[in-house]
Parts: sequence; C-alpha cells; structure tokens
Amino acid sequence: MNLKNGFVLFWKRAFDYKGYSSRGEFWWGVLGNAIIMVILLALLIISLTCFTPQINNFSVIMILLFSLFCLVELLPSINLIIRRMHDIGRSGYFIFVLFLPVIGYIWYIYLVTRRGVANKYVI
Repeated sequence: MNLKNGFVLFWKRAFDYKGYSSRGEFWWGVLGNAIIMVILLALLIISLTCFTPQINNFSVIMILLFSLFCLVELLPSINLIIRRMHDIGRSGYFIFVLFLPVIGYIWYIYLVTRRGVANKYVI
C-alpha cells in the first residue's frame, strides 16, 4: 500500500464502522490527512502574517477552508480508529482512551502500532 491508495481507501471507507483497518491503511490514511492539514495550516499562517496586519479575504477563506476540512475529516477519522481497534481485537470503545490525559495518548500510540490479530471483528 502507498500514500495514494491509503488515502483513497480512507475516504472510501469513511462511514464504515465494521471490519478492520490494517496498520498500513491506518498510517497511510493518517499521513494523507496530516499532509493536507499542514498545507492548509501553512497557507492560513501565511495569509494571516504576510499580506497585511488586518485580516483580508484570503485569510477568511483559509480559515473557513481549514475549519471545514477539520470538520469533514473528523467522523472518518473516528471510524478509522474504531476499525483499527477492531484489527487488534479491541472494541471500538477503546477510542475513549484518548480522553485520558498524557497516559491516554501513550496508550493509544501503543494500541495503533500493534500487529493485527484474528478476532471476532475481522469479517
């Protein structure tokens, strides 16, 4: 799997809670979204700092575009995490690990990097 295939698969399975996502599918999807977010964020920062001291039309468009992408990308990302948890044999409710301060993120990184196992979630 490569970046293009992983990113396309991320959006094709955007509303699929069933089944599982392999480590490759998970990380390529995350990387594709991260690249887009970094580009949008860089354009937003450039628009706010380089043109004029006041907010201009381009800045407003970039703020709206960045906010819209974050909003649209939220539910598919949650679904991807749920499918990744299914791949390692955990319930999708393990997404709530992210609500634990500091240790939750460490535990989350540990969980998403584990190798998948044959389990009841694999269809």
